[in-house]
Amino acid sequence: MKQSFKLMTVFDIPIEINYTWFIIFGLVLVTLAQGFFPLTNPGNNTFIYWAAAMLATLLLFGSLLLHELSHSYVAKRNKLPIKGITLFVFGGVAHLEREPQNPNVELKMAIAGPICSIALSIFFYSLTVFFKSIGVASILVSMTYYLFIINLFVAIFNMIPGFPLDGGRVLRALIWKYTNNIRTATRIASNIGKGVAIALMGLGILQLFGGAFVAGVWLIFIGLFLMEAAQMSYKQLVFKKALVGMHVYDIMSQNVITAPSDLTITKLIDEYFFRFRHASFPVIEDDKIIGVVTLHDIKEIPKEKWSSTIAGAAMRPLSARLTTSSHSTVASALQLLATNGLGRALVMEDGKLLGIVSQKDIAKLFQMKEDLEQ
Repeated sequence: MKQSFKLMTVFDIPIEINYTWFIIFGLVLVTLAQGFFPLTNPGNNTFIYWAAAMLATLLLFGSLLLHELSHSYVAKRNKLPIKGITLFVFGGVAHLEREPQNPNVELKMAIAGPICSIALSIFFYSLTVFFKSIGVASILVSMTYYLFIINLFVAIFNMIPGFPLDGGRVLRALIWKYTNNIRTATRIASNIGKGVAIALMGLGILQLFGGAFVAGVWLIFIGLFLMEAAQMSYKQLVFKKALVGMHVYDIMSQNVITAPSDLTITKLIDEYFFRFRHASFPVIEDDKIIGVVTLHDIKEIPKEKWSSTIAGAAMRPLSARLTTSSHSTVASALQLLATNGLGRALVMEDGKLLGIVSQKDIAKLFQMKEDLEQ
């Protein structure tokens, strides 16, 4: 099941919301409606508290979205493709298709988010002062003051020098500039990120023993997330670096087994899936590739219809999502394999099938290169 859904597009950047985002949205909403606003503005009715909480929560996530858009805007200005932005339980993340080309671009991208959050903090502080001066409802003053504090906190927290936080990316850019080695810079910044994660988890445990259960659990979860993100970010960079200069023709499997389109599902299972034990097969008709049939596609067809349904009716028709060129880089092929729902692609040239490339092929290549470098 898809874990995110598209909300809108801004600057040609798709904005998606992960389902986990609703967890933090609900927590913030309840905390504001039943805690912060009743405490700072006693005497109002429940509807007012919940209305103010809803507006403040939406403005908070609007602020987080602007934070991520600022990163993305700088990236696009520096010709770095952005696949999209996803809002999830811990805030948001902008998805880069490749690493920045030099440390100066990395530095500009990293600092853009905190600068945006500081600007928002100043804006909401100014609104707070203005609202106080004209005597508007105190709950509006509390709302803008809350948004001032939370944006300031976002800016400060993100500037902690632990990768992949913004501060960690600033640190990586500076080390990268000094060493001229992005791998070394990423390893150092990631290790510091792990240290920050351990510190957050330790603080969370202390909070638990001190009776602050919710705050303690939240810090532990943030620490675990940061630890995983720091480890994954370094692994991804090493992986991408290992694939530099490699093309699909270097790793594709040749002598591909194809299945005729008029073969029944029953025979397809017995003569192909059971015999060769592959997860999918290209389908041919009149010596031309017309699609791919997978075990998953077959499982969607009722068993009683297997003897009367042919491969051509069960297959996925040939499309750009299922094919790649032999001259494509392995890195670009990996992006295709990660999104086409198949995990493999047909290598085609001038309508002819040359081979198949899969995520497993790329993983084997990476492991081999890693073993040789050790």
